[in-house]
Amino acid sequence: MDKTQLALKIQSLDGLTLEEKDALLKLLRETPKYGLVWEDKPEAVEERLRDELPVLIEDESKRICPPS
Repeated sequence: MDKTQLALKIQSLDGLTLEEKDALLKLLRETPKYGLVWEDKPEAVEERLRDELPVLIEDESKRICPPS
């Protein structure tokens, strides 16, 4: 059953006041959507990287393969 059909069924219910029907319809419209949600706020690491850019240096003592 899709939302339109469900909304029509809610409107036709007997025994509910208009306020109750409106509350049910509001809940139907505000149902959260599932999936990936991208937040608009940056993560803490992004904020730190603006001022503290890491500098990588080569450490010859940790070389895995012998130099050619």
